[in-house]
Amino acid sequence: MLKHEKIMKEHPEIGAWLRDRPFNTQRGFAEKLMTFSQAMKISPEDWRRLDKFKARDLAWVYIEPLKASKSGTAMVTLSTLKSWFRNLNGEQLPLDSRRGGKHNVRVIAKKATIEHIPSKEEVYRIVDMAGNLRDKAILLMLFRSGIRVNALIRLTLGMVGEQLSQEILILRITSDIDTKLRGAGIPFYYTFLNGEGAITLKQFCQVAHKKSKPETPLFYTTSSKHLISETWIWRVVKKCVGRAGMDPKSMWVHSFRKAFRKVVSQASIDDDSKEEMMGHVLKGSREAYFDRTDVELLQAAYEKCHFEREVPKSEVSKLRAQLEDEQSKRSLNEARVDRLEKELQDTRQLLRGMLEKK
Repeated sequence: MLKHEKIMKEHPEIGAWLRDRPFNTQRGFAEKLMTFSQAMKISPEDWRRLDKFKARDLAWVYIEPLKASKSGTAMVTLSTLKSWFRNLNGEQLPLDSRRGGKHNVRVIAKKATIEHIPSKEEVYRIVDMAGNLRDKAILLMLFRSGIRVNALIRLTLGMVGEQLSQEILILRITSDIDTKLRGAGIPFYYTFLNGEGAITLKQFCQVAHKKSKPETPLFYTTSSKHLISETWIWRVVKKCVGRAGMDPKSMWVHSFRKAFRKVVSQASIDDDSKEEMMGHVLKGSREAYFDRTDVELLQAAYEKCHFEREVPKSEVSKLRAQLEDEQSKRSLNEARVDRLEKELQDTRQLLRGMLEKK
């Protein structure tokens, strides 16, 4: 049983509060709430039954030290406590608005300044650092399909198993698989996987899913066939980025999705198809006129995107030199053949003249 599932079971009120929420929300809110509760030495249930001003002041004792060093954690924890408190009877914690004030948390965005979106060549350098077939299949799938990590961990063998003999896999991503689609009102979208990504996934399934049932998670832990976590994939990405000689702090799992977008953006396909393969809402009235069910049209657009490895420039120069050398040798050989043919023709004429004199 996962940590947040245990919390929800041991605290029925928390279970009822989070029951219908997405997996990541359940995990994040439950764990953040219990961390606060343990630090303040008060149960979650007792805290939200306090007077609203006392509950706010106690929450701020925990939140305020986090503002400077961990503003993101402070914001998420504050959102958790506000939601948990409001869940009892609908009353809001009396906190200041985002315009400022004593009880205000301002998230300091640091990612944008250090993020490096890898090029195709860099992605494959990272992929080649994978320690096993499973990790390589995951990295290739993140890059070549652009699938979000929260959807990747929910894929089952049955969703791809019957397609493994095909050159291109069709991935129908529903809102049950990718929970971020729910907020956008998108029931599903299609993306695809071909080339080295499809081949590696097939090799992995042949090894890891010999006796698996269709409902088995496509990617699972080595110790038992349990669902892998987003944190585990995050660690794989960071490790492989470091092994490839790049800064692990500048890349994370979502960087692979951005690398996918970079390749798709360079393809000569319409903008709506690009957005569809990303699982995005189309702007304005374009959403109403776009046919999300036309798989053949989307597949044709995907196949125009060049995800294959590039030949290094040094290798291209080497191959060009070899080709020129072969062409030079071929020209020399052709000249030799022409000379021999001429000599043979002259010899024949000479023999023919000698025979006629006799």
